[in-house]
Amino acid sequence: MRWFAILIATLAFHVHADEALIFNVTLDYDQERDHVATQSVFNDLTKHLSATVGRQVKLVMTQNAERVGERIRTGSYAMLLAPAQLVGLAMRNGYTPVAKTEDEARVVLVGNRKANIASLDNARGKRIALPHRESLVTYMVNGEMNAKGLAPASYFGQIMHMNQYGAVLYAMEIGQADVAASKENMIKAWLEKNRDAAVIGQLPSVPSAGVVVNDKLGEALRDRIRVAFTTIDPALEKRLTRIRLSAFDPADTADFEFVSTRGFYTPEVLPGGTIATAQQVKRLMDQGVKLFDVRPAAHYREGHIPGAVNVTYQMNSPKEVEYDDSVDAFDIGRLPQDKNTPMIFQCNGAECWYSYKAARYMIKRGYKKIYWFRTGLPAWKGAGYPVQRGT
Repeated sequence: MRWFAILIATLAFHVHADEALIFNVTLDYDQERDHVATQSVFNDLTKHLSATVGRQVKLVMTQNAERVGERIRTGSYAMLLAPAQLVGLAMRNGYTPVAKTEDEARVVLVGNRKANIASLDNARGKRIALPHRESLVTYMVNGEMNAKGLAPASYFGQIMHMNQYGAVLYAMEIGQADVAASKENMIKAWLEKNRDAAVIGQLPSVPSAGVVVNDKLGEALRDRIRVAFTTIDPALEKRLTRIRLSAFDPADTADFEFVSTRGFYTPEVLPGGTIATAQQVKRLMDQGVKLFDVRPAAHYREGHIPGAVNVTYQMNSPKEVEYDDSVDAFDIGRLPQDKNTPMIFQCNGAECWYSYKAARYMIKRGYKKIYWFRTGLPAWKGAGYPVQRGT
């Protein structure tokens, strides 16, 4: 029976190998494009991919990032050319980057001088204009707010989303917004004409777009696709530039690490508490401070820091800065009752929200010496410290 299963699997692979590779192109919510020219460019790019990769490639174009995100989660595409935030999403759902645009995007925030807005910190309660909810700019702004431990909906007095990038800056011109965010290349020329506005913040640059390949295709095919994107004919590269893209360079996960974690990872601050490194946690534990591993028991059994006590934080609230912890469950009866007792909370790393919420839970209830081991078990292992299995 084993040989029969192997035969079926082999046949299934060959059938799959003959299928067209679905190539999705998703454009950011940018300025208006010449749709005929854009379609023509990507048709020719698809032909180039088919010839170079040696497989039929089928093009699917869209500008609906939300719908594309759903298809990414189900692994529906063989490869995807998309804005950086969708590349980051794809990386968390079984795709690997192979190329990035030579052009980078930097998100810039501008504020109204007359409203005395000099930085994001004093924009609280003001009106902000942002592009489409699924745009790269809005993703980056939300990610920056999340890193600061702030929720845009409660921080700003009003959030206005515009489908087109140009409308965002126009909202500033007519006094409809006090703050606006857009791409740097759009804001530079606009600022020269609008002296009442000034830059109040710049976020780190990220690739404007990238290409990811479904991990199911295998390494060899992934490498051929990488070569195809980085050996495009110069004439086709010029046409890509005219539709606000650029030539491609080879890429890997490191090129999109920042954008893939922004907004997905826990905040980088903990008001009322202290964020500790692996070395600081080791020193505190040596001094007798208790470490509480707040992951589910099964995770704890698979591997934990020696001496850690497992008290699971049962998380039912969303992974957001602004959440209602009354829907969560945390048995603080198993924790020290003296609110001056130092305690450390830890889980699976910066992307894990259990320990963040456990630390905030305790701070909210008046505990004074709370340490959050944000980078958690991965950082502990990375520092060369031992890990224990079982209970």
